[in-house]
Amino acid sequence: MRILLIQPKDTVGNYTPKRPLMAQAYLGAALEKAGHIVKILDMRLDGLEKEFEPTLNLFNPDVVCFSLASLTVKNAFIQMDLVKKHNPDAIIVAGGPEVTTLAESILPKSYVDFIIVGEGEYVFPEFLEKYQKNQDWKSVPGLGYKENDRMIINERQLRDDLDSIPFPAWHLSDLEKYNKNIKRIKFPVMTARGCPHECIFCTIPAVYVKYRYRSPKNVVDELEYIHNKYGTTNFQILDDNFAYVNKRAIGICDEIITRGLNKKIKWTIGQGLTAASVTKELAFKMKEAGCTLVSIGIESIHEDVLRKMKKPANLYVIEKAIKILKEAGIKIKAFFIVGLPGSTYDKEVDSVAFFKRYNIDIPRYSNPVPMPQTELYDWAKENSIPVIPIEQSHYEATHTLGTQLAGKEYIDANIVYETKDFSKEERLKAYLYCTSEADKWVLQNMFGKPLGYIAWKLSKIRLLRHYGEKVLDRMDIF
Repeated sequence: MRILLIQPKDTVGNYTPKRPLMAQAYLGAALEKAGHIVKILDMRLDGLEKEFEPTLNLFNPDVVCFSLASLTVKNAFIQMDLVKKHNPDAIIVAGGPEVTTLAESILPKSYVDFIIVGEGEYVFPEFLEKYQKNQDWKSVPGLGYKENDRMIINERQLRDDLDSIPFPAWHLSDLEKYNKNIKRIKFPVMTARGCPHECIFCTIPAVYVKYRYRSPKNVVDELEYIHNKYGTTNFQILDDNFAYVNKRAIGICDEIITRGLNKKIKWTIGQGLTAASVTKELAFKMKEAGCTLVSIGIESIHEDVLRKMKKPANLYVIEKAIKILKEAGIKIKAFFIVGLPGSTYDKEVDSVAFFKRYNIDIPRYSNPVPMPQTELYDWAKENSIPVIPIEQSHYEATHTLGTQLAGKEYIDANIVYETKDFSKEERLKAYLYCTSEADKWVLQNMFGKPLGYIAWKLSKIRLLRHYGEKVLDRMDIF
């Protein structure tokens, strides 16, 4: 079958895509392995929306699959309508995190024929094989369909053997559209899926259900394969919790070192190293294996807020992890969330002194957006004063300003709710102040105080910030 995989553009578009999406590459690989002809359209890229209708006509897909996240739903529905107009016989399938968490709200749409709940690499090829052969496709785990005005969503089946999934099919994407020098693309790698912790703002437990991981050999086979094929020397691990099984994380590092790959590549942890997992042995082993930067979700520096968000580390553990990573010579990117339950303006501002005291290399701030199937969503409905209706907020608000400055209307839309002790005005003020101080801190560390200050002032001009981002990316400082 001819299958078109679509990554819709989100409604904000405040990040410039620097690499293809891993989910599409994984799904494409599984479909190719099953014998299908696959094409990927990443609508996040400039100009790709103009190619959508011509591609429908020229490629003439039998199946069009959309990956849905909260901010892409509106654009996806528009494009699904176009599919039905140009290719009325094509099957439309929807998957992705929005479908997995809110299946009942997506399947009823008239232009959605089927949905996939959970991991598409398993569900999609099995469904297509049975559908083509007119076998019992209705029994496929994780499949959703309509029958006689009823919605039927089969229970998903979790599989633990992640090593059996083929490596992402990066060749299905036009890599030069992300970077003309393909060697400079920082290819994403996922060594584990899920996270066993229960932070109240996180959707990962609902998406992946339980923590599962790949073997060190399988992970390093992929790193070596991509390095040899594309010449890249830079990778970004995108696990939600890289080192929950400490021994396995060290095993990945040992495998990299044993093969001598640590002399050829470097890598960062883009989002998931829990402070509670950091040990001296792990940190120094990661450094030896080529790790240059790790991202840690600190969220807040106040114990009462950490407890309310069910963070798996207290402040002492967070501070200890920072010191160990610094001692090992690994840079730190730290995430803070402005306005979680129990927070106030003064508490948020305290974090600026914190990241300066511990010399955190890249502090980053975001606003909380209550996502369905999280405790924060339930808390916000019961305890907050909505600025945006909570039920609609995840479709309209984004967590950060991204790399592009935006107008006042968009900035206001970032504040989803307020409380009696933390008003929307104070939340906006705290977010803008902390974000501004973080940007200035990063630039002054890079270029020195005088030049960094000038760069920070210039970064407030939207066009200059856009080109500044490209320059910093080429400098490959982090």
